Amino acid sequence: MRKIVSVGLIVVMTLAAASSTLVAQSGGAMTGVARGNHLQSLASVNVQLRNFDTGIVVGTTTTTEAGTFTFGELPAGKYIAEVVDAAGKILGVGAPVSLPAGGTATTSVIALAFGPSTASSTAGGFGFLGMGPITTMTILGAAAAASVTAVVATRPNASPSS
Repeated sequence: MRKIVSVGLIVVMTLAAASSTLVAQSGGAMTGVARGNHLQSLASVNVQLRNFDTGIVVGTTTTTEAGTFTFGELPAGKYIAEVVDAAGKILGVGAPVSLPAGGTATTSVIALAFGPSTASSTAGGFGFLGMGPITTMTILGAAAAASVTAVVATRPNASPSS
C-alpha cells in the first residue's frame, strides 16, 4: 500500500511540474495603440511587430477603430511595433519592449506621417531603410545633434595658459 501511495505522489508531482512548465512556456501577448502626429488614435492602419534581436517581422495586424492592436502567442523576447503603409514603408516606430514568458506587455507607436499634412509629407522625398521622409529626417536630426554634442564635449581648451 505504501508503494502505491508513493508512486501516486510521484506521478501527481510530475504532472504538476509539467503543467507549470507548460504555463511558463505559453505565448505572451503584446498590446498597444497607434497614434498620429497630433496624438490622435489611428484607426485601420497596418502595424507590424519586429523581434528586436533578430530583426524579423513576427506578425502584422490592423488597428481597431480606437487605434488599438494586439499580437498573441509570442515567445518571450524584446519586440518593436511599427506602423507601416500599404507598400510596407515604415511610418512610425515604437520603443523596444521586453515581453516575459506567458506575460503581457504594452507599447505605443507614434506615426508622425499621419495627420493633416500626410499627403504632402509622404508624396516625395527620400527614405532611409524603408522609413518615410519625416521619420528619416527625425533620425538624421537626432544623429546630427549627437555628433555636435560629441564634438563640443571633446574639443580642447583653445586659450593658452601661462
